[in-house]
Amino acid sequence: MTRSRITVSLDETLKIMNIRYIGTLNGDAVNRNMMSQLVHVPNVWEYDSILDMRRYDGTIMGKEIEDLSVRWNQLAQGRDAGGFTAIISDDPLVRARLSITQALFPQRTLENFNTFDEGLDWIKARKSATVVQPT
Repeated sequence: MTRSRITVSLDETLKIMNIRYIGTLNGDAVNRNMMSQLVHVPNVWEYDSILDMRRYDGTIMGKEIEDLSVRWNQLAQGRDAGGFTAIISDDPLVRARLSITQALFPQRTLENFNTFDEGLDWIKARKSATVVQPT
Protein backbone atom coordinates (compact mmCIF):
# COMPACT_ATOMS: atom_id res chain seq x y z
CA MET A 1 0.00 0.00 0.00
CA THR A 2 1.24 3.47 -0.93
CA ARG A 3 1.71 5.91 1.92
CA SER A 4 -0.23 9.08 1.14
CA ARG A 5 1.97 12.17 1.12
CA ILE A 6 3.08 15.34 -0.63
CA THR A 7 6.71 15.59 -1.67
CA VAL A 8 8.51 18.75 -2.69
CA SER A 9 11.86 18.60 -4.46
CA LEU A 10 13.84 21.52 -5.84
CA ASP A 11 15.99 21.79 -8.95
CA GLU A 12 18.20 24.71 -7.94
CA THR A 13 19.82 24.95 -11.38
CA LEU A 14 16.58 25.23 -13.37
CA LYS A 15 14.67 26.92 -10.51
CA ILE A 16 11.84 24.39 -10.78
CA MET A 17 10.08 22.78 -7.86
CA ASN A 18 8.44 19.41 -8.34
CA ILE A 19 5.45 18.86 -6.08
CA ARG A 20 4.08 15.33 -6.10
CA TYR A 21 0.66 14.38 -4.75
CA ILE A 22 0.70 10.69 -3.80
CA GLY A 23 -2.15 8.56 -2.49
CA THR A 24 -5.57 9.50 -1.17
CA LEU A 25 -5.15 12.72 0.80
CA ASN A 26 -8.14 15.07 0.80
CA GLY A 27 -7.69 18.57 -0.61
CA ASP A 28 -7.39 20.25 2.78
CA ALA A 29 -4.59 17.86 3.78
CA VAL A 30 -2.88 18.47 0.43
CA ASN A 31 -2.95 22.24 1.01
CA ARG A 32 -1.76 22.08 4.61
CA ASN A 33 1.02 19.61 3.84
CA MET A 34 2.25 21.38 0.73
CA MET A 35 2.21 24.87 2.24
CA SER A 36 3.94 23.66 5.42
CA GLN A 37 6.82 22.60 3.15
CA LEU A 38 6.81 25.61 0.82
CA VAL A 39 7.05 28.19 3.61
CA HIS A 40 10.53 26.81 4.36
CA VAL A 41 11.84 27.28 0.80
CA PRO A 42 13.74 30.58 0.55
CA ASN A 43 12.22 32.78 -2.17
CA VAL A 44 9.86 29.98 -3.22
CA TRP A 45 8.06 32.40 -5.55
CA GLU A 46 11.16 32.45 -7.80
CA TYR A 47 10.56 28.83 -8.80
CA ASP A 48 8.44 27.54 -11.62
CA SER A 49 6.51 24.47 -10.56
CA ILE A 50 5.42 21.07 -11.70
CA LEU A 51 2.39 19.67 -9.85
CA ASP A 52 2.63 15.96 -10.50
CA MET A 53 -0.74 14.37 -9.74
CA ARG A 54 -0.24 11.07 -11.61
CA ARG A 55 -0.18 9.02 -8.39
CA TYR A 56 -2.91 11.02 -6.64
CA ASP A 57 -6.13 9.13 -5.96
CA GLY A 58 -8.13 11.96 -4.38
CA THR A 59 -10.12 14.88 -5.69
CA ILE A 60 -9.30 18.50 -5.05
CA MET A 61 -12.54 20.44 -4.68
CA GLY A 62 -13.07 23.97 -5.96
CA LYS A 63 -13.10 25.48 -2.46
CA GLU A 64 -9.76 23.77 -1.76
CA ILE A 65 -8.23 25.28 -4.91
CA GLU A 66 -9.51 28.66 -3.72
CA ASP A 67 -7.97 28.05 -0.27
CA LEU A 68 -4.63 27.12 -1.83
CA SER A 69 -4.69 30.23 -4.00
CA VAL A 70 -5.26 32.44 -0.93
CA ARG A 71 -2.40 30.74 0.93
CA TRP A 72 -0.05 30.90 -2.05
CA ASN A 73 -0.91 34.47 -3.00
CA GLN A 74 -0.35 35.61 0.62
CA LEU A 75 3.06 33.92 0.62
CA ALA A 76 4.14 35.09 -2.85
CA GLN A 77 2.64 38.61 -2.61
CA GLY A 78 2.84 39.01 -6.40
CA ARG A 79 6.54 38.15 -6.51
CA ASP A 80 5.75 35.06 -8.62
CA ALA A 81 4.73 37.24 -11.59
CA GLY A 82 5.71 35.51 -14.83
CA GLY A 83 6.06 32.09 -13.20
CA PHE A 84 4.94 28.87 -14.88
CA THR A 85 3.08 25.91 -13.39
CA ALA A 86 2.72 22.62 -15.27
CA ILE A 87 -0.04 20.41 -13.88
CA ILE A 88 0.58 16.75 -14.69
CA SER A 89 -2.74 14.92 -14.66
CA ASP A 90 -5.00 13.05 -17.04
CA ASP A 91 -8.02 13.66 -14.78
CA PRO A 92 -10.81 15.24 -16.90
CA LEU A 93 -11.92 17.35 -13.91
CA VAL A 94 -8.46 18.88 -13.57
CA ARG A 95 -8.51 19.76 -17.27
CA ALA A 96 -12.06 21.13 -17.13
CA ARG A 97 -11.20 23.46 -14.24
CA LEU A 98 -7.94 24.78 -15.69
CA SER A 99 -9.35 28.20 -16.61
CA ILE A 100 -10.89 28.57 -13.13
CA THR A 101 -7.63 27.51 -11.50
CA GLN A 102 -5.69 29.91 -13.75
CA ALA A 103 -7.88 32.80 -12.62
CA LEU A 104 -7.03 32.04 -8.97
CA PHE A 105 -3.29 32.24 -9.66
CA PRO A 106 -3.19 35.40 -11.80
CA GLN A 107 0.58 35.97 -11.59
CA ARG A 108 1.44 32.56 -13.03
CA THR A 109 0.74 30.79 -16.31
CA LEU A 110 -0.76 27.32 -15.81
CA GLU A 111 -1.04 24.48 -18.29
CA ASN A 112 -2.10 20.84 -18.05
CA PHE A 113 -0.08 17.89 -19.43
CA ASN A 114 -0.34 14.11 -19.42
CA THR A 115 3.37 13.43 -18.83
CA PHE A 116 6.08 14.92 -16.66
CA ASP A 117 8.40 15.34 -19.66
CA GLU A 118 5.77 17.37 -21.56
CA GLY A 119 5.37 19.70 -18.59
CA LEU A 120 9.10 20.07 -18.03
CA ASP A 121 9.71 20.76 -21.74
CA TRP A 122 6.95 23.39 -21.72
CA ILE A 123 8.47 25.20 -18.74
CA LYS A 124 11.95 25.11 -20.28
CA ALA A 125 10.62 26.44 -23.61
CA ARG A 126 8.60 29.21 -21.92
CA LYS A 127 11.57 30.25 -19.79
CA SER A 128 13.93 30.39 -22.76
CA ALA A 129 11.35 32.43 -24.72
CA THR A 130 11.12 34.99 -21.92
CA VAL A 131 14.86 35.52 -21.52
CA VAL A 132 15.61 39.11 -22.44
CA GLN A 133 18.21 39.29 -25.17
CA PRO A 134 20.87 42.03 -24.88
CA THR A 135 20.39 44.90 -27.32
